Amino acid sequence: MTNQQNIFDENLINIRKKRIINKFPSFLHSLAINDLKDRLVEIGDEFLETLVVGPFAKHWAHNISQKKTRTIDDKEFLKITPSSQDLIISALHLHSVNDPISKLVQMRFGLKKTGIFMGYAFGEKSLYELRKSLEYAELKNFGGISPRVNPMIDTPTYGSLLSRSGFKFCVTDKLHFEIEYQDPWDLIIDLKSIGETNCLIKRSKRTLTKIFLNDVLNFYKNNFSSSKIHNSYIATFDIICLTGWHTKPKSFA
Repeated sequence: MTNQQNIFDENLINIRKKRIINKFPSFLHSLAINDLKDRLVEIGDEFLETLVVGPFAKHWAHNISQKKTRTIDDKEFLKITPSSQDLIISALHLHSVNDPISKLVQMRFGLKKTGIFMGYAFGEKSLYELRKSLEYAELKNFGGISPRVNPMIDTPTYGSLLSRSGFKFCVTDKLHFEIEYQDPWDLIIDLKSIGETNCLIKRSKRTLTKIFLNDVLNFYKNNFSSSKIHNSYIATFDIICLTGWHTKPKSFA
């Protein structure tokens, strides 16, 4: 494990994930899964041994239809047999781990020499509108800003993390979505459905009053209305795709 200060309350994350683990995750996971399926077709290799890592790993495994797929939850230390997997998938969870390099190194050790890692994580512009609305309400009601939305890593940094973890032929790219919601509260419901609400160790402990919440909603509605659909509001999501090989692709072998 790298020497760093933890950002996320992993106990709280685990509690929230356990509450929803058997529920069908939101469409955000479906967007990432559909992109993954397209990329696997483009790669064209046959993956005899596939491992999916993350709280919703079983749902991902069910949808990607690889020959032999097993799943493991997102634990600090992953139980992966070294050099055993042709493909390892990180299922939209690296953005909320305290030590992403440790996770990436563990997954790389689990790959065969010609194995490939493919990971998905939320990126830097995700929840921009909600973040700004909360900041406005914090300043208005409390005179300062407390973090209420998890910080996100940008695309170049994810690429650096891949390289520092030992992967070769690294590629990172971004899927950008502007989702339309009839009400900002629907966004909050979606975030709760995948356990993506505030899990920061230094999160604010202040009680959210009705006045505070109304300020958040009013700012959101006044500043982030959709230009496409009347009486709807946008929420930005960046989903980063990370790809890296243990040593080299099969075509180079």
